[in-house]
Formats: sequence, structure tokens, C-alpha cells
Amino acid sequence: MLLRLRSMPSLIDALFMPSCCACGQEAPLIVVPHVGVRACEVCALDLWATDIQVSLRECRRRYAFFEYDGPVVRLLSRAKDEAYGSHYYAVLALFTDAAAQLISHERAVEIIVTPVPPSLRRSLTGWYLPSAMARHLAKKINAKYAHLLRRKKQVARQSDLGAIERWTNVHGCFAPRRFPMRNFTKDSLVVVVDDVSTTGASLGEAVRCLRQIGYTNVMAISLAISPLRSRGC
Repeated sequence: MLLRLRSMPSLIDALFMPSCCACGQEAPLIVVPHVGVRACEVCALDLWATDIQVSLRECRRRYAFFEYDGPVVRLLSRAKDEAYGSHYYAVLALFTDAAAQLISHERAVEIIVTPVPPSLRRSLTGWYLPSAMARHLAKKINAKYAHLLRRKKQVARQSDLGAIERWTNVHGCFAPRRFPMRNFTKDSLVVVVDDVSTTGASLGEAVRCLRQIGYTNVMAISLAISPLRSRGC
């Protein structure tokens, strides 16, 4: 019954609200190829995933699939705060399809998918989009899903800080989870998932912490990345 209630917003949207998944405009809709997301003609053109690679100091394999602009901003803004609605399912479909294609080129015996640890505010709300994205991706590619990292201290809001301040702010804020890792090998490919990457500070700190544990094969993936002019990395 709970699963049925959770799927109701998406079902209602599909049956009674034929509107664009991104802008909400009631207009003739087209289906974005591969993922089945319904969008108006304008938004559909912006929802074609492309591999964007921007290296971090800690990780040369840092990828995103969309610029954080236009319909992607609207999709993520709603999906971050509203679980199990049409925006949530659209984000999962876009991310999982693009990430699965990217990872399919990796030759790894074992793959572990883990999210960037949430802030205290997100932990208290009980809803954290990167965790849902990571869990869905792991199921799609038949990988292991695990919370390898935890947040050991709270930091200032990243959105209020500049590029250099962001890196200083998150330094040392993550630590390994307190549980034995006997089921995982250090040679596993670890995929760190986040929803939006701006300067890459949180992803970089997560990768650095994973390398300290002993994982050497690490990939960082986010659905969207801020435009080049504001990345500062």
C-alpha cells in the first residue's frame, strides 16, 4: 500500500496533467529518447544527455551529463524537495540511463555505487536525492549499493561561498562509515554520485576520503554541472 501511495503523484501527472516534466507547460509533448521522459519541444532539446568531463585534483574521472541551466534546474529543484513525484522519476530516468552507458565502458569486476553524504538538514528531512539516484543506478547496472562515507562534522552552506571557500569549507568533513568492509575489495570501481556539481568540492573531498581508505579506482558522477564560467575548479 505504501508503494502504491508513493507512485500516485506520478500516476496522476501521467493521466490527468499532460504537462512538460520540466517547465510544467501544458503543450504538445514529445518523449526524450531512451529514457521515456515526456517534455515540451523546447525542454526536450535541452534534456539530451552528453558526457561532460571536468577533472578534479583528486579524480580525473569526473563526469556530468547536463549543464545546470534551464529545464535541468527546474527538474532538480523540484526533485530535491518532492519525493516520488513526476520530477523525481524524470531525474532518475535521465541520470540512470546516461550513467549506465558511461559505466558500461569500464572493465571492472566489482562496482560499488555510493552517494556523497548528506548535510544534517537533509538527513533530518529523511529525503536525499543523491541516495535515491545512487540506489537506482546500482540496481540498473547490477552493482553494489553502499554508504561508504559519513559526515563527521557540519559545515556552512556551500551556496553562500566562493570557489576557494567551498574547498576549505568541506575539507575533512567526511569519514569512513563505522562498519567492516569485508564484502568489498579495494580493487572495486567506486562510483560516487551527486546531483549537482559546482566547483567539485564535495565530490573531491569524498574521493579523497575514499582514497585514504584504500580505494584507488574511483569515478565521480553528477547529473548536472554548473556552467564553465562559474565552476572555478
